[in-house]
Amino acid sequence: MEMDGKVAVVTGGSGAIGSRLVQCLADEGATVVVADSRAPHDDALALASAGTVRYVETDITSEKSVISLVAGVGKGHGRLDALFNVAGGFRYGPAVADLAEADWDNLLQLNLKSVFLCIKHVLPVMKQQNYGRIVSVAARSGLKGDAMVAPYAVSKGGVILLTQTTAEEVKDYDITANAVLPSIVDTPANRESMADSDFAAWVAPEDLVAVMMFLASERARAVTGAAIPVYNRA
Repeated sequence: MEMDGKVAVVTGGSGAIGSRLVQCLADEGATVVVADSRAPHDDALALASAGTVRYVETDITSEKSVISLVAGVGKGHGRLDALFNVAGGFRYGPAVADLAEADWDNLLQLNLKSVFLCIKHVLPVMKQQNYGRIVSVAARSGLKGDAMVAPYAVSKGGVILLTQTTAEEVKDYDITANAVLPSIVDTPANRESMADSDFAAWVAPEDLVAVMMFLASERARAVTGAAIPVYNRA
């Protein structure tokens, strides 16, 4: 199995995308630590009872909480091979002129600060073991400033630049850092908010997960600093 013996941390591992990724990692032999503010669904908890998945309640926007997470992984497993930054959020509107400071800060912290904190604190572990794979979920919106999504676009653009910067800084340690850029992912929340859309054109969670799994595998050992589009037809 491709991830056999590896230890992976998945932020947002209780969500629609994260839970698919957790299942796939476990199926491929990884030990998975779910870092989320809420517990995983029943399937993941069943895997946890088998010793494959462990849930750690984490506020990924808090440096203290992230430090505790990484220290616990090191103490419990002795290594940390892969970090998947999946947690994040989206809000449509208002326009910049009407945007509240709190709403700006909220998305920047959730989508960008969290990725920075997690990368910052896993890197010493990965450098010490001279190995690591970092995969972050950015978005197509991070490439272009569309109307009514300023904090989302800026935060996801920041993830792309942070990924590229990290890749340059750690390329001598057999550590890769890459990002995936989905368009619209077919999740229950997106279906509810865009009920009249063509769901078949959206990105299936399993297709996004497949790209993330590839980037964490040895087949992608020469790929770093990449921002990979995963758009389907959306």
